[in-house]
Amino acid sequence: MTQSQDSRRRTLVAARFALTILLVSTACGRTPDPVQEIVRDLERYPEYSVVIEDLNVEDGFFPDYSLRLALTTAAGQRLDDRDTLVFDNRVTDWIPVSEEVFARYQHYLGMVVASRTLDGQRSSPGQAHPPGYQYVGNSQYGQWGGGGFWQFYGQYAFMSSMLGGHRVGRGDYDDYRRNRDRGRPHFGPVTNGRQTFGTAGTRTQTTKPAFYQRYRQRTASGRGFTSRSSRSGSSRRSGK
Repeated sequence: MTQSQDSRRRTLVAARFALTILLVSTACGRTPDPVQEIVRDLERYPEYSVVIEDLNVEDGFFPDYSLRLALTTAAGQRLDDRDTLVFDNRVTDWIPVSEEVFARYQHYLGMVVASRTLDGQRSSPGQAHPPGYQYVGNSQYGQWGGGGFWQFYGQYAFMSSMLGGHRVGRGDYDDYRRNRDRGRPHFGPVTNGRQTFGTAGTRTQTTKPAFYQRYRQRTASGRGFTSRSSRSGSSRRSGK
């Protein structure tokens, strides 16, 4: 067998194997969720968080849905004779997903949908929250200031940067804890009837104005992103 024939044979076997997995998964009713798959891999880190970095819908007879995730991990290292955590950030490529999976995360743009802190506390998609909130209230990382807002210590500036300049007040933090304990998402404080974080939040309007404008147009027309919250569709990328 020539090298090119062997290469074609390997490609054919791989294609058949992938097709078999797809058919079995479909038959069993399983829809792969990239967040769940990535979390299983991240469990080897003492701390991690998974954020919905971007959302994408492309129109067609059968719309295509995809997500992009921002991953933050922490690993222990010895620096200057001290044990410390070193954080690493990376963003995935676009990950194709089903409409069902997309609908699960469509409201959580810019939010943490899975996390684990050093003390072993975990959050799931049902407890989605703004980045950095998982560290607020921990006296190891900061303290409550005189104005009633959380202040991170200088050496934890990275945690502060997760909030993007947002100041967490005691009332907002208490709401976050209640929602977390009840297994509910938390979108930050509500001002004039509008949430701060998430796909429909004022933070998204500021940081991703083009995305937000398209999102509002979809919502106003009654289409939304998916048929599960009304059919979505744009032939362009819905992110950025």
